[in-house]
Amino acid sequence: MRGHWGLARRLLLIALLGIVLTLLAAQVVLRSENKAIAERLQEDTRQLEDHFRQVLLTYAFATEWTARNLARDPEQELLTLADESTALFLYYPSLRRILVLDENFDVLFERASKQVQPLTTENFRDSEIAAKLSANPLLPHARSGRAGPFSDAIGDIVLAAGYENGQTSNFLTLVVDIDHFFDGLIRSEITEGYQVEISMDEQTVYRFAGNDDLRDKWAVNLPLKFASNEWQVQLWPTPERLDDMYSASVPMVLFGGLLLSLGGLFLGWRSHQLHQRLHARQQLVRQATEQLKQMHKTEDRLIFLSDHDALTELPNRNGLLRYLQNKIPDVERNQRPLVILVISIDAFRDLNHALGHTIGDEIIKRIALRVQKVLPAGAFISRTTVDTFVVVCELANDELTQALAEAIRHNIMPQLFIDQHEIYCSASIGIAYAKDANYDVDSLLYNADSALYCARQQGYFGIEFYHRDQQLELNQRRERLQALRSALENNQLELHYQPIIQLRESTIVGVEALLRWRTADGELIEPRKFLDLLEQTGLIFSITEFIFKTAYQQLSQWQKQYDSKLTMCLNLSLRQLTMPELPELVTHYRKRAQLSPDSLQLEFDESVYLQLCRSHKVTVEQLKKLGMRVCVNVTGVSNSLLEAISYCPPHVVKIAPELIAEVPAQAVQTELVESVIRLAQNLNLQVIAVAVEEQQQTDFLLQRNCVLAQGHYLAPALPAEELTALLQQPFTLQQQRPSVF
Repeated sequence: MRGHWGLARRLLLIALLGIVLTLLAAQVVLRSENKAIAERLQEDTRQLEDHFRQVLLTYAFATEWTARNLARDPEQELLTLADESTALFLYYPSLRRILVLDENFDVLFERASKQVQPLTTENFRDSEIAAKLSANPLLPHARSGRAGPFSDAIGDIVLAAGYENGQTSNFLTLVVDIDHFFDGLIRSEITEGYQVEISMDEQTVYRFAGNDDLRDKWAVNLPLKFASNEWQVQLWPTPERLDDMYSASVPMVLFGGLLLSLGGLFLGWRSHQLHQRLHARQQLVRQATEQLKQMHKTEDRLIFLSDHDALTELPNRNGLLRYLQNKIPDVERNQRPLVILVISIDAFRDLNHALGHTIGDEIIKRIALRVQKVLPAGAFISRTTVDTFVVVCELANDELTQALAEAIRHNIMPQLFIDQHEIYCSASIGIAYAKDANYDVDSLLYNADSALYCARQQGYFGIEFYHRDQQLELNQRRERLQALRSALENNQLELHYQPIIQLRESTIVGVEALLRWRTADGELIEPRKFLDLLEQTGLIFSITEFIFKTAYQQLSQWQKQYDSKLTMCLNLSLRQLTMPELPELVTHYRKRAQLSPDSLQLEFDESVYLQLCRSHKVTVEQLKKLGMRVCVNVTGVSNSLLEAISYCPPHVVKIAPELIAEVPAQAVQTELVESVIRLAQNLNLQVIAVAVEEQQQTDFLLQRNCVLAQGHYLAPALPAEELTALLQQPFTLQQQRPSVF
């Protein structure tokens, strides 16, 4: 089937090539003939121009010759002219009138051809020819001009010559019928099949044409000039004449091209048959050779990939284990120091998710090159996981090891420019010695991982050496993580709700959902003690879904029973906010609970808000499009905050607990709280004070028109059942507010 399709394509190509070449050749011949026809038309027009001049010169000669005869004996010759005028009209058929004018341009003599209307004036001093004759009356040559008053036809001309009559000058004037003149000229000079139009001053004075179809394409324009008179002539052929002017070259070229195309098709078909036979034999040889090469190539690649990373081509975990298994016995035997550095790129999974796997792969390759540049001679480097590199080298003491770790950290620090993205990366480094693991490979890697975990706890660019206390901390972390998994499966995680109070009206207008972990012995653990652990694992996604599902169902129940305007505030971390499925999760549970979008409020800390506005503004905009209210927990008014609010404004501003705690006792904190309140009020943002713990703070807020607050003094965070009981009765503050309000 493929062979037939190849033959069809080849024959089609030959046919197309033959057709294209034939059409190109025909086009060349056609252009050549068009050019020849255009030149022929130009030549015929030039011949018409030459004959036009010759004929008009005969009229001018007749004028000059007759004027010279009149100059010899004006009276006698005038009589002779009267007798000979008939002969002049016969010999010059376009001659309309013969006049003799005196020096004042009055008519002394007149003869006219048949069917010529009599003159309407007897004096021609104002005519164009009179002006020319007055300037030089005895010039021996004839002069010409427009007929004007000498004729009732617009295009006619006059030829005039002066002669002496005693002491005065007379003028012989011939009026030429230009229409008749051109008609005789065209009919005698132009071959049948041509069409002509002659115009003067854009007015047609003569036309010999009946078909204008070819005029725009083939018309030849040429000026006809005689003395001061000028006409514009256009000549073009009729369709029949144009067909006669073409030769048989174009049909012959088309026919010849068709024959050559057919011959090419036959040769192509025959060549294809021969090529198929040769290709079938060569294919057998190539298949055998290629199979053999592919087998060797695949075998080499499998051997390489078994010990190397495909992206960076560095040794992988298998390669690292093989290297350590060969290296450690020799190190132990010779008691040489061996150190292992585990380098983990901080938050690489977030980068990979935000920027895409293509950019993530490029980041890994570039960091691998940067790390290799600072390694000492003989050092071994491998890539063991997506974001982790392991370096093995022999260093004598902690100072040299620390210096190498610092060099690696310093080399990773500069920004990366990838596809118009400016990316900053950091890495945490865990360090362990072989002697501390008793030269056991598994123990050495385990110790390095423990050190890496402690390095990550320090924040970005953490460096940590392994020591035995880390083992206990790592075990505790493992136990806590296992307990969290169990808590999620056994429904030991629950939400408590702290009311948001409208201080002037003493009403609950909203609640903030707060996550709590109730252990088996009844102890309640707050999120700050386990949230980091959740974010470092995949449990954060399950917890987020649990929060939305539980909070939305509870809010729907409260709105139906007590207050349809009650709002719910949820506090999310950056990791939760950048979850791709967050918008879908919010929409799903909101619709399921039949809640309006504006009854839901997402709250995040100032640092998270600034990072969102810088790198994830689309996330905030998407939440706003879903109708969610955005709340920012601020610790003061900074330039960064003002800039973020200007191009990514929230709906609500919360005053952080650390500011409210010292109000109004501390002047600095008081001023900061007042500045936050003024900023929110000026921007028409709702403002809520958090952690209000005494009546004096309540009074301070009311004096500054901050009427929304929450805190243990007003109402503590309660389980849903206890808060439901509180909603069923009128709300009163724990202490009576001053009556001034």
